[in-house]
Amino acid sequence: MTFADITTLAKSLYRDEESAILLGVCSGLAERFQFSVLAARILAALALVLFTLPAGFVYLTAGVLLPRKSLHFHGGGAEKQFWRSTGRNRNALG
Repeated sequence: MTFADITTLAKSLYRDEESAILLGVCSGLAERFQFSVLAARILAALALVLFTLPAGFVYLTAGVLLPRKSLHFHGGGAEKQFWRSTGRNRNALG
């Protein structure tokens, strides 16, 4: 594996906060590598039991460093404009 391959892989990793339980690391990895989210969570839990400190450190580091998965909008143009305008003014309501 070359440095370019590693760089490309690192750029394609993300956290999926939509289906997250904690930080979305397991769900993002499962979606990226196309395997079950349940399997990823079981492997993470097993790693935490067997290798508590290293696994916890890797999980928290990935949770902090990996970018969020971008959300995809499936509505119409007017609805998209509405949600974009309300998203910026969240604090205006109170």
